[in-house]
Amino acid sequence: MWLLIYMTNEFQTELNNVAKRCTALRTLMTARSVSRLYDHAMKPLGLTGTQFTLLVSISSQQFKSISELGEALNIEKSTLSRNLRPLLTANLIERDKNSTGRAISHVLTRRGELTLEKAYPVWKSVQDTLEAEIGEEELGRGYAFLKNLRKASKTAVSED
Repeated sequence: MWLLIYMTNEFQTELNNVAKRCTALRTLMTARSVSRLYDHAMKPLGLTGTQFTLLVSISSQQFKSISELGEALNIEKSTLSRNLRPLLTANLIERDKNSTGRAISHVLTRRGELTLEKAYPVWKSVQDTLEAEIGEEELGRGYAFLKNLRKASKTAVSED
């Protein structure tokens, strides 16, 4: 509280502009809102939006390790492990028996495949609603913007 007393009006004005200009704040607000929408839709199936995304990604069988999966989804390894744990516990995924050494990968179990089959129409309904509300063209521009934002963020971090 004492810090606010000693701040200049100019600095306080700058701080007030953070909410208007901060890319992190705006993207986090959007990510939380979108995540909440998908989480709500997936809840009757016992999934979160993130878990659905992980099941879809694992079903593609294109990732040879947790590290590759995390890198593709831009999720830190510890966070990814924490998100995979409930899927393992629910017997929706299992360690790929062909995994060797430190390169651990996962595959869907039969239960995971059935869950994904039930979840897909739920996802499609939410996705179709968003596309109709925003428009596919506008959404496409948004995806391009988000891709550029991720690229700029990675570039800035790698320069450190």
